[in-house]
Order: sequence, then structure tokens, then C-alpha cells
Amino acid sequence: MFELIFSEKINDDIVSSINYIKNTLKAPMAAQNHVEELKKKYIKLKDNPFVRPLVQNKYLASKGIRFIMVKKYMLLYKIDENNNTVFLYRFMYCRRDWINILTNEIKKE
Repeated sequence: MFELIFSEKINDDIVSSINYIKNTLKAPMAAQNHVEELKKKYIKLKDNPFVRPLVQNKYLASKGIRFIMVKKYMLLYKIDENNNTVFLYRFMYCRRDWINILTNEIKKE
């Protein structure tokens, strides 16, 4: 089983997505379902993070970035087999420019 490690930004991403669904879309039950679906994906990643292939972007794939969909959101992550960890980078709406956002963030590391 793998341990999940959360980036500094992912918690803000998750809270923002929940607040958007709950407050802007005025759909508190959908927000709760969103949280439950996210928890299911965490379990899947702990058990088998290799369930998803590398992203298609060559640069991000070279860095080991994968994603799993959570409704209309992408949970972007990287596996460290040596330490049995999954590093969760970001949680973003799928129509955002996630390739450029994540590429810029990784290059700054």
C-alpha cells in the first residue's frame, strides 16, 4: 500500500472546488458527493497508483505525472516507488490550462 503525500497547493485546490460547487453552483449535495468521490479515488491510489498511465504531455510524462479523473476534475500525481509514496500535486477542473500550470510549477521546484 502506498502513502499519499499532499502538496501545499492541493488542499487549496480541493477546498476551492468544494466551495465553488457548494456556494457558487448552490449545490451542497453535489459538493458532498464530490468529496465522497475524491475519497474513493484516494483509496484507489493507495492500493494501486499505477492504475492510470502517464499524461500525454512529453515534459510532464518525463517527470512521471499521472492523473485520475474525479468527475470533471483531475487529480494530478506522481509515484515514488522507492518510498511507496504518491505525491498529489494538484486538483484542477479539467478545462483549466493544467499542462502549463503544472509545467511552470514543476520547473520552479
